[in-house]
Amino acid sequence: MLLSAAVLAFFTALIGGGQATAAPGAAAFTAQARAAGLTTDQAASLQEKADSYLATTGGTQVAPNLIQLDGATVYLTVPGEDHPRDLTGDGALAYDPCAGGGADYKHMCAYRGTWYSGDEVDMYNCGRYYFSTWSGPGSWDNNQTTNTVARMYGPSGAWVFSTGPAHSQDPNGNWSPVHSVVNC
Repeated sequence: MLLSAAVLAFFTALIGGGQATAAPGAAAFTAQARAAGLTTDQAASLQEKADSYLATTGGTQVAPNLIQLDGATVYLTVPGEDHPRDLTGDGALAYDPCAGGGADYKHMCAYRGTWYSGDEVDMYNCGRYYFSTWSGPGSWDNNQTTNTVARMYGPSGAWVFSTGPAHSQDPNGNWSPVHSVVNC
């Protein structure tokens, strides 16, 4: 009965209409992070970061450092580290199309830090994605289909910047004026 309730809660969260959810639960993700070798403080800080993203972007937390959006995935770094890594033990981050300093073909990757470091947002479906929690230096790699241009908008919705046609990138961009990105 308990398992059925957990499964029901998980699927209810998945179809929750864009609301932020953490499935199966923040405590389980913290325990998973601890099992992966993170300290209590690192695990708590990582969950706080995930909660902040969930509050601003919506989506569903599916691993200690992985949030699934509609058409995009957010990969979170462990506090003090430069790149996301697998904390699940089951290879959930084995394929990160933004890893290694650039986006795989058909992906637009945004990085919280310069030179393709920090938290990553992998945009693989056409849509508007929100970056209101990011400011300061960062980077992006637009490797979508040939000649696709991504557009960045400020808090008022006004256009701020357009990338060059794919494949284009900027290792030293500025997220401060950017509130959202339309990747297609």
